[in-house]
Amino acid sequence: MSSTRGELRHVMLGSVFTPEVPLGPTRDIVITCHASATGKGKLHGDPECRALRSAASVNQIGIPFGEAVKRLCAHCRWPLPTDSPILPLGAAVNEVDSLTIWLDREPEDEEDIETERDAAVALSTGDYPPHADSVGDEDDDDAARDEEWERYDRARGLRSVRHSHWRRLHSYLARSNDAVAEHRFLAPWADGLQSRLIAVLDAERRAFAALVQPAHLLEAAAVRVMPAPQFSDGPGFAGLGAEAEKTFRRAWHEWSHRATWSWQRLEDQGFSVYTVVSDAFGRRRKGKPEAHTAFRQLTADWIRQAREEADRPSSTPWQLVAVKTPALRRTHHSEPEHDPLTLWEAAVIATYQVAFNQKAGTTALLVPHLIAEQLLTCASHDMPVHVLATAGNALPAETLLEQWDYKSLTRS
Repeated sequence: MSSTRGELRHVMLGSVFTPEVPLGPTRDIVITCHASATGKGKLHGDPECRALRSAASVNQIGIPFGEAVKRLCAHCRWPLPTDSPILPLGAAVNEVDSLTIWLDREPEDEEDIETERDAAVALSTGDYPPHADSVGDEDDDDAARDEEWERYDRARGLRSVRHSHWRRLHSYLARSNDAVAEHRFLAPWADGLQSRLIAVLDAERRAFAALVQPAHLLEAAAVRVMPAPQFSDGPGFAGLGAEAEKTFRRAWHEWSHRATWSWQRLEDQGFSVYTVVSDAFGRRRKGKPEAHTAFRQLTADWIRQAREEADRPSSTPWQLVAVKTPALRRTHHSEPEHDPLTLWEAAVIATYQVAFNQKAGTTALLVPHLIAEQLLTCASHDMPVHVLATAGNALPAETLLEQWDYKSLTRS
């Protein structure tokens, strides 16, 4: 069924299509344009365009899209049927052209580089300043503590920015790949932009990975395989009464879940346990300090056990794993895009990358066994994961990654 006048979309073709963009079969589609009677100058979608006001008369003409594209007015909108092939092509061109906003950025100056280095040093000890028992002047101590907290705030903020920027760049590349897959004739034009973006993307990945500690990621994976601890009553739980065991189980659930999917040090998850205990007491105070002390000891035991698990030798200490990292999910209107990856997954992918397939958007990771198991067992639903290398396979990671048919995988 042909489109009707009521099924039109008005598109600024001149701001989307430029002469270097391949048009494929759309080049022969005739579009209606308006031009001055001389036939020279720009072609317009709107006969009332301001650029035509000085023309003695205006003519309406039909012209093949491929001939018109080099003369399209950048300010006009063309009414196109909603089933016009030009519309999905325009959306694809926008996806590829959007890569240009990340290219040719100013290099970082020495001050920025030093800030990055200091952030990496700070975060190597954890997300927050280590506790220190000072004996100096109280005012000086307060000023030093404030300065140290500001230092760690900056470091966490920088890591968050690097993480977000890397994920956004990856998503732009993934969407441009999808666009080219739908319109393969765009590939010669898109290849140059995508290749340039790869260099920017990898630099951002390395900068983000420098702010993450691999040991924290391994310990997080160790938490996942720890058996749930058994509750053993004691005087420290007396204030909780009959709620003691329930509070214990909830504290373990909150702490282990947060620790498993985080890039933070295990000790930095202690606040989740503190919150569970405080909520259990409510306004009651009797026995509360003792309970907090008892749960701090429990948390320290859990951390010790996790680190023992992380340090335990494995018959398969490292594995080559492939992942197809999902792009950020677009949302409606001004809502921020949703990232389907957990912080732990993002940090693992950035930290352990050994190969990247630009066209497929797939990544090969060389990871410790515990991390491989966590990726394979419970990675995000829309992120295919696969063990690449088998015993005796000497092919390089790049080749194995190129051969991986991730589309054949189904995840329940």
